[in-house]
Amino acid sequence: MFLHQLYICKNETIMPTKNPVLSWTQIRNYAERWSYEVPGTRGADGKPIRTVSFNVPEAARKSARQVPYHLRAVTGKGELIEGEVITLKVLKNHQRLVKFTASNEIRRIRDYLIISIDGVRFVTH
Repeated sequence: MFLHQLYICKNETIMPTKNPVLSWTQIRNYAERWSYEVPGTRGADGKPIRTVSFNVPEAARKSARQVPYHLRAVTGKGELIEGEVITLKVLKNHQRLVKFTASNEIRRIRDYLIISIDGVRFVTH
């Protein structure tokens, strides 16, 4: 009887086998984030409030900076690369130029070979 109860308790704590994933066509929502000061707002310290979003308002373009994100991807040769990057440019054919913040290395990444961005997994169809 005791072993049977232990088996039930063990099954109740098993994590789900399927992790939530997104389509690789939604990468733009995660790879092109901007941080900017919201015009006309002040925090408790008197400084403008800084926020992060996908689209930057025209009035806030001067204070806009890209937010680095953690990227895990496979290269065309099959090597796994990962690190903190910012997107420099989006190219045709689902490719983007990214700059690694630690080494300042610039690489071309294919969107359909990206595994995850900030822990969110992407799949190809």
